[in-house]
Amino acid sequence: MGLTLIERYIIKKAAISVAIATSAMIAVLWVSRAVQEVDLLLDRGQGITTYLSMTTLGVPTLAAAIIPVALMIGLIQVINGLNKDSELVVMHASGASRGVLLKPFLILGVLVSLIVYNLHLWIAPMSMQKLRDYITNVRADLVSVVVQEGKFQNIGDGLLFHVASRAPGGLLNGIFIYDNRNPNQGYTYISKEGAVSEIDGRAYLLLNDGQIHRQNGSDPDISIIKFNSYAFNLSELSSGGTGRGQSQMELSTYQLFFPDKNDSYYQQRPGSYRSEFHLRLTGGLYPLLVAMVLLAYIGNPSSHRQGQTIVIVMACATIIGLRGLTVWGEGLLRSNAYMVYLVWGLPLIQMVYFGGILTTDHNAVPQSVLTWFDKVGYQINQFIEPLRQRLFGDKLAVEEA
Repeated sequence: MGLTLIERYIIKKAAISVAIATSAMIAVLWVSRAVQEVDLLLDRGQGITTYLSMTTLGVPTLAAAIIPVALMIGLIQVINGLNKDSELVVMHASGASRGVLLKPFLILGVLVSLIVYNLHLWIAPMSMQKLRDYITNVRADLVSVVVQEGKFQNIGDGLLFHVASRAPGGLLNGIFIYDNRNPNQGYTYISKEGAVSEIDGRAYLLLNDGQIHRQNGSDPDISIIKFNSYAFNLSELSSGGTGRGQSQMELSTYQLFFPDKNDSYYQQRPGSYRSEFHLRLTGGLYPLLVAMVLLAYIGNPSSHRQGQTIVIVMACATIIGLRGLTVWGEGLLRSNAYMVYLVWGLPLIQMVYFGGILTTDHNAVPQSVLTWFDKVGYQINQFIEPLRQRLFGDKLAVEEA
């Protein structure tokens, strides 16, 4: 059965509202990320293309988390608009039930759920893998391109580089590195020559014919280690870099389901793989749950704006509370495999519960409570309106004139 004229009107209005909310939130996230990475242009000598690519590739992972919130904001705005313009009241008075909102909202919830699943299962992991490639190249360029000959340059906190000269083929001569990032232990690397190389997706500075001077804290004694070759891990130059293999966020969903049992990171933290896998599978349930919760709470017309506001707050608190409990369960899932029942049970049980409310055309909040909210809202408005007129009456009269 196709959509009626009213249903098409509602779904169009809801889709536009959700799209605007989503675009605004993603734009804020991108700007925030772009400001954090501005040192790519200022300090690390990267071009605008690399800068834009790296600041954009992290957005899909963040978008998958904020899209359900944008859906909630967009749907609330639509319901408020229908109530404010008395359209919902007219629909209800003409004999239409909450079902006139049910089909458009559920269709939109399913479409958004499919988008979130695509982000979680495919797009976000691929973007994180691509971001890792960019980071590896930036770290390599940091030494092979950015560091200037004959100058001592700080590369991050507590790390000093010096290169005497450059030779053809990317060979660096007279390398000096002072590493004081650990306040309890300092290292000085002196090497005749070296070159930047990529090994297993990570950037290394391969040093030849040199020494490592190690000093522990304030101890005046220095340990000297001579080497023929040494690999200095450039992956640790970025903030938070660990120098390890791929994180679980960069792995495909298939790799999470069938992990490499020989991978050192998996052997140390198998729970992180389990948690990430179930996060991706359950994340797409929440847009549909958001639509169901909002319909159950505020799908029927309201006679007073203040009373409706209280119900909206209750609906938002329910959605945020359920999502917060699931995030808490996902964290516990890393150390406790039985938490999988909580991670899956919360959204599925709530979908059944609110689905039952919708099929019976009842409200999540009893009608008697809604009536009481309306009365309270009316009394509040009776108190506020004279005060508002007394404080802003002249200004309002001028604006109306």
